[in-house]
Amino acid sequence: MSTSPPHDKLFIPGPVEVSPKTLAAFAHPVIGHRGDAFKNLYRDIHPRLQELFGTTQPVFLCTSSAWGVMEAAIRNVVRERVLCCMCGAFSDKWLDVARRCGKQAEPLQVEWGEHIDHRELDRALASGRFDSVTLIHNETSTGVMNPLPEICCTLAKYPEVALILDTVSSFSAVPIQMDALGIDVMVTGVQKALALPPGFSLFSVSEKAIARAEENRDRGYYFDFLEFRKQQRDWMTPSTPSIGHIFAMQSKLEDIFSEGLSARFERHKRTNALVHDWVRERGLDFFAEEGFRSVTLTCVKNNRGIDVAKLVRELRERHHLLIDGGYGKIKGQTFRLSNMGDETEETVAHLLGCLDDVMS
Repeated sequence: MSTSPPHDKLFIPGPVEVSPKTLAAFAHPVIGHRGDAFKNLYRDIHPRLQELFGTTQPVFLCTSSAWGVMEAAIRNVVRERVLCCMCGAFSDKWLDVARRCGKQAEPLQVEWGEHIDHRELDRALASGRFDSVTLIHNETSTGVMNPLPEICCTLAKYPEVALILDTVSSFSAVPIQMDALGIDVMVTGVQKALALPPGFSLFSVSEKAIARAEENRDRGYYFDFLEFRKQQRDWMTPSTPSIGHIFAMQSKLEDIFSEGLSARFERHKRTNALVHDWVRERGLDFFAEEGFRSVTLTCVKNNRGIDVAKLVRELRERHHLLIDGGYGKIKGQTFRLSNMGDETEETVAHLLGCLDDVMS
């Protein structure tokens, strides 16, 4: 009788490991997406999603990766000129996306590993040339977490400027209060700290962002914010959603709120601290600058000349654990360890012990 190959557990920064409970919920029998059963499902998860977003605005369900909604935010919200805060592979990409959408996009660029300085943002916005800003809260490629409160306080000086925020690898692992911070579009994917299978995203928009969308004619249809708002009022989506994702989200929200948000945030801090201690004790270094390091993943600087490709391969072959060997132009110069989602101190300690075994 044939046997399945051993499962390689994911410690990459997304997609992350999905629990058997969540996978079982994903396999729930399909229901119609225009009937009462679906409306009741959406209605059931919505208050908890609003609490995670820190908003009284509707939270929309979108069957796409987060990049679909990130592009949509450009098309719906940017009038003419957008300032793209760039500090890594994913934030850098937003400049190209904005230009492909026909907008006048300019970079606020810092070196990879550095954070976006709110004072530099202030200087750029003082020119009066920009109507929107794009920002990635947690730059997954470099392990930098940008200082969101300081940046949002700066943006509060410019009420005519809309903030479009990617929280893909920080959402549900750290507190983010959309309304209090004045965020106009907040988008996340489900395959990172939410620990669901990839292919689905969540977002919410402010009244200012809706007003912008009403001005912009080239919104398209699939990602039209006005269509999302119209359908959400009847607890539906503009097009056929991945219903399995929504059942899985219902299950995951039960887990999150059973644990408690404060406990969840603290757990991510503790597991992250374990990784940071390991990095220091092994004579390694961090790629992200001190004081601005992610709470959900660690980008380790390869200052010891380790063969990173070999490290990744042997960890997988010997222990069936998968880490990331660095992204983009810092591949091999770094490697990334995730502690987001359902990981605990025990599971992260196991990863670190296995890394020690391979590195020795």
